[in-house]
Amino acid sequence: MNQTLIQRYQPGGDIYASLLASYGVTVANNVAAAARSGDETRVNAAIPGISSGIVATPLNDSTASIFWDQVTTDPLAAPLESANNQIGKAVLNFLKNPWVLFTVAAILFFSFGGAGWIRKKLAK
Repeated sequence: MNQTLIQRYQPGGDIYASLLASYGVTVANNVAAAARSGDETRVNAAIPGISSGIVATPLNDSTASIFWDQVTTDPLAAPLESANNQIGKAVLNFLKNPWVLFTVAAILFFSFGGAGWIRKKLAK
């Protein structure tokens, strides 16, 4: 293992952060220690233990605990993200409507002189 990859497994690295978020501090530290040795087989041996649940301790799944963490860290994150998604979907669905597309096309046609073009065609 090269030094860059070893650093990714250490605290502050992206792989460490992923392990920390998924499995907690103990597992992330165990994998970081295996990576510090530079031996890929030790790291590979630690990772299957995570997926099989041998090494991993489950994260807290208490609804009250999760709710308290969300309220104390960023209480508006979930509602604002949900509202943003719903507004985006509503606008996109509105613009996909065939009548809206037809109306926009008609407005553009007539604003760029479409009425004069129709008069010329009918006068012939």
